[in-house]
Amino acid sequence: MCKMKDIELNKILSNRIKFLRKQHNLTMEKLAYQSGLSKGGLSEIENCQKEPKTKTIAKLCAGIGITITEFYDFKEINEYVERM
Repeated sequence: MCKMKDIELNKILSNRIKFLRKQHNLTMEKLAYQSGLSKGGLSEIENCQKEPKTKTIAKLCAGIGITITEFYDFKEINEYVERM
């Protein structure tokens, strides 16, 4: 069973992935291909149906063309960490 904080973090990460994908003008198909993931797997992550593991986030960052540091450098994640 997921704790509320886990669900909140999953939603934050899922929204970040979707935002970055759109910001870099990537379709789900293109990002999935560039990351070595299935389109269905990416869809599950973006729709909060599957928790993105660290390794998957690293693959997505490579597919988008950003560093992991850039991925985690945003307001919502910083606020979440401060509340912990």
